[in-house]
Amino acid sequence: MACRTSDSESNLLHKIYTSDPIAYKNYVNKTVIITTQDFNVYTGIVYTVDPVSESFVLLQPRENAKEIQMKIVVGSSIKNIECSSDADTVLLPELFVAPEMYNFTQEEIIKRKELITKILLDNRFPVTEEEGILCIEDTVKIEPPYQPENCICFNSIILNRIQTLLARNSI
Repeated sequence: MACRTSDSESNLLHKIYTSDPIAYKNYVNKTVIITTQDFNVYTGIVYTVDPVSESFVLLQPRENAKEIQMKIVVGSSIKNIECSSDADTVLLPELFVAPEMYNFTQEEIIKRKELITKILLDNRFPVTEEEGILCIEDTVKIEPPYQPENCICFNSIILNRIQTLLARNSI
């Protein structure tokens, strides 16, 4: 027996179940003009679209071309979206990139690991080493090159304490 939804049932569904995510994906990397309910007009390159709230993140390059302004247009305020040109696909810069890796030699990494181990033991943290990764009671792991951002912990309070300790004693 086939399952059907009536028109009244589909009106009760959230937009995420009725809108097409591929249509949103087609806007990414394209220059668009968005008109809102209050007749404001925003032009920019679509960085991403939130399929749940239907909000658009637009990048608007400045005149000097080195700065980019980011604008979020909330989905509930959007009245009309039009692509200014399909051929106007733009390569977007990476906005949220990880910091560059440190260029430590193997000797410096070993020295840093020994120093971090000493600091943790001096502060009464029971630290052990497993395959080059420092571990504190199966709660915190510190990966090479043993910087504060290399700490992994699911407890944000403990993570903050360890990162603060490492940052205070950085070499």
